[in-house]
Amino acid sequence: MKVGVFAGTFDPVTIGHEQVIKKSVDLFDKLIVAICINQEKHTLYSVETRLEMLKAVCKKYPNVEVLYHEGLLVDLLKEKGATYSVRGVRNNTDYLYENNMHFVNKKLYPNIVTIFMPCDENLLEVSSTAVRKAIENKSGYKDYVSKEVLEIIEKLKG
Repeated sequence: MKVGVFAGTFDPVTIGHEQVIKKSVDLFDKLIVAICINQEKHTLYSVETRLEMLKAVCKKYPNVEVLYHEGLLVDLLKEKGATYSVRGVRNNTDYLYENNMHFVNKKLYPNIVTIFMPCDENLLEVSSTAVRKAIENKSGYKDYVSKEVLEIIEKLKG
């Protein structure tokens, strides 16, 4: 069975993340979309809310499992019997970061295969950081999240 993992902070889940998921589901028998902790990032939403967002987005894909993982990405891959790590990239900065992480992960898990998934040109400016700032400023984010995620955001705003 071919198992892939698409891991991230997903704070919040953007249409860019959704595009990576949509492009990835047909590549694997099973795609695991995992919230992993990045100590360098300060999140806006709780893990529970981000899981709710991911589950809402991924419910249309029968071969997708959504979960939360504490620890290293390579440990999750080993635990799930996966060798493929899917990484979304928008630009050179993303690629350089992700490529460096690939080499670190390769030392820890030699079987890993990293797949770089470039975004479409219309999504180059979409990042969780930009969307999070727009949400905090209460404007300019609605075009960058799905209707399912928007409903969760609006519900939280009360």
